[in-house]
Amino acid sequence: MNSVMIAVTNKEAAHKIKHVLSRAGYHVPEVCASGNEAIRRVRQTPPDILLINFEMHDVNGLEVAKIIGDGNLCSVILMIGNEQKGYALEAIGEHDITLLEKPLNKLAMLNTIDIVLQTRERMVNLSKKLDKAKEDLENRKVIEKAKGIMMRKNYISEGEAYRRIQKMSMDNRVSMREVAERICKFAQKG
Repeated sequence: MNSVMIAVTNKEAAHKIKHVLSRAGYHVPEVCASGNEAIRRVRQTPPDILLINFEMHDVNGLEVAKIIGDGNLCSVILMIGNEQKGYALEAIGEHDITLLEKPLNKLAMLNTIDIVLQTRERMVNLSKKLDKAKEDLENRKVIEKAKGIMMRKNYISEGEAYRRIQKMSMDNRVSMREVAERICKFAQKG
């Protein structure tokens, strides 16, 4: 179940939003009355989304959204009035912040939350794929270096060096990268 934390100074508005979200199947763990409280609670237990009003008593919602966005703690939906739209649009470019115009419309709010959740999931998946690609590239670099060492020392072809690393990996039940790192480390000592 996706969680949405609400940060609104008006208790009646917060209660109405919480009711709508709960009925739509979202978990609403927290309702915060200040920007600092929202920051503290998001850092403690990050929700999937922070739904925050632009106008807060202490720190405005945009500043809170930037802080949370810099830490990539969760997605932020910033509720704004028409007079704040231009200012907010200029400031959100580099952060995971979506604007939701007031007065709130139940359907627009639920659709926005759904889109933000889908986008966040895609971003998380892309980030995992990028991390995997980086790891694969690093593995390949180490294996290529080890192959070069084996080719020079044993006067063998690239294919044969690869097969030997692969066989050592299977025989010892370790990754090819671990075998390659051992080969490189041994070569440095010798």
